[in-house]
Amino acid sequence: MVTVSHAYTPAEAAAVSEIAIKSVHNAIDKRIVANRPSSTEGRALTEEDLLRLKLWYGVGSILSAERRKRLFDTIDENPGADTVRADDYLIIDVARAREQLATRAEALREAEKLIQSVKGVVGGEPVFKGTRVPVRAIAAMKAQGASTEESSKAILR
Repeated sequence: MVTVSHAYTPAEAAAVSEIAIKSVHNAIDKRIVANRPSSTEGRALTEEDLLRLKLWYGVGSILSAERRKRLFDTIDENPGADTVRADDYLIIDVARAREQLATRAEALREAEKLIQSVKGVVGGEPVFKGTRVPVRAIAAMKAQGASTEESSKAILR
């Protein structure tokens, strides 16, 4: 039985693993990661699923799909291993991948504390708490190259 300390939606999994949301859904559809239906969110992924996503797409250009699956089998056999040998020449730093995921998951939890959705505020769209500034507007600014300072000024207006 899998112990789930946190269930991630595909969107959250994409943010934490730095994988495109379409790729996350593709990984679920191709059974690269398990689909654990969540009663409230639809599809749900575990922290181990996030590790699989990160490694699947991270070593995708280096290892074939079959060799990546063998890599996962090795990780499953040695869940506490810091490194795993993918082949004679390639050693995967699993501990580093887990650290990166944990850091991004914590950043996501911190960001979620700053965001709220209220039915009567901007049509229920996610906004920064205490403002009417839509999160997507700041995300769009960041995607277009705005600095953190510029984005912060937009929130404080």
